[in-house]
Amino acid sequence: MVRRWFQRGMRPRMVKDQRYRSAYILGAVCPARDTGAAIVLTHVSVTAMTLLLEEVAAQLPAGTHAVMLIDNAGWHIAKELRVPPTISLVHLPPYSPELNAIEKVWTRDR
Repeated sequence: MVRRWFQRGMRPRMVKDQRYRSAYILGAVCPARDTGAAIVLTHVSVTAMTLLLEEVAAQLPAGTHAVMLIDNAGWHIAKELRVPPTISLVHLPPYSPELNAIEKVWTRDR
């Protein structure tokens, strides 16, 4: 039950729908080339991270190799994560978002 604005002196109780849906954006940026890739999903998982890696690999120019800096989120370090051969992952030290370029994007876009 919640309270709502109403006429002075009246305090009706109403039911409030407290369900919500979330969207998660997984992304990667290349500051040197001023480009990036992102996917929007309803959940985050190893499968979602694999989809992002496939998207990044698909956008790479032919004959190039990407190095991605990633934090230690569970879906970044899972053994089930499939990394395309054109991408190498480098894990950042714990609690160091200032070293990750994508964090600047998230800070700006929140």
